[in-house]
Amino acid sequence: MVENKVDFAASIGRINLIKLLNQISEKGTEKAVDFAAKNGHLEVLEYLHSIGYKGTDRAINYAAMNGYLEVLEYLHSLGYRVTECTICCVAKNGDFEILKYLHELGYKGTEDVIDNAVESGNLEILKYLHELGYKGTEDVIDNAVESGNLEILKYLHELGYKGSEYAIDDAVESGNLEILKYLHELGYKGTEYAFYCAVESGNLEILKYLHELGYKGTQYAFNCAVNNQISHELGCKGTGSYLEIIKYLHSIGYKGTD
Repeated sequence: MVENKVDFAASIGRINLIKLLNQISEKGTEKAVDFAAKNGHLEVLEYLHSIGYKGTDRAINYAAMNGYLEVLEYLHSLGYRVTECTICCVAKNGDFEILKYLHELGYKGTEDVIDNAVESGNLEILKYLHELGYKGTEDVIDNAVESGNLEILKYLHELGYKGSEYAIDDAVESGNLEILKYLHELGYKGTEYAFYCAVESGNLEILKYLHELGYKGTQYAFNCAVNNQISHELGCKGTGSYLEIIKYLHSIGYKGTD
């Protein structure tokens, strides 16, 4: 809860209330500008600056990260500057318009900016950053697998990026069969935990696919399914039924421990 009256009015865009408070000599803090920028209240920002308010460095970063281009342009015209971390946040948010604007102003992202674009699932941003010369980290393929975007994964492989030994396991955990099949076709292999991950995730379709490929689990895989089913029956939050998993594992010869 914002305690200062002017700061609160700025956060909700109540310019008339701010004017009234100013008339009775109520003063806000530098957070007033920050809050107005964070919530996209351009008119409030203009008024606050006209009566002498200044924000912190966070003001323009808030505007950029929350997608308020007009506010961003206004604050930049007043001399506010964003940090390099903000570029990464904008890429992660998938806001192409703001990303282009910041780059046109000369801002640069960190070495993680490509990976952040991958997490956003925005192929257009990814291609734009690649054209600007940015490179992904060694984790970029694994990040693409976890994000579940096959189109981005294919694009990265076309550029020559390679995933780690855990790429298949990541695909299993994310529950994306299409990506799992694509990685297998490229020659990726899962670790000894892949089968267990499939059981833990509760994805029967992926479990069957791994079994068809020759992946094997241990007796602990069966125990995992049973324990998760017990949690489900006890009503534990966030648990689904593992009954079909148990039936399938039993049908292919898996047994639990005593």
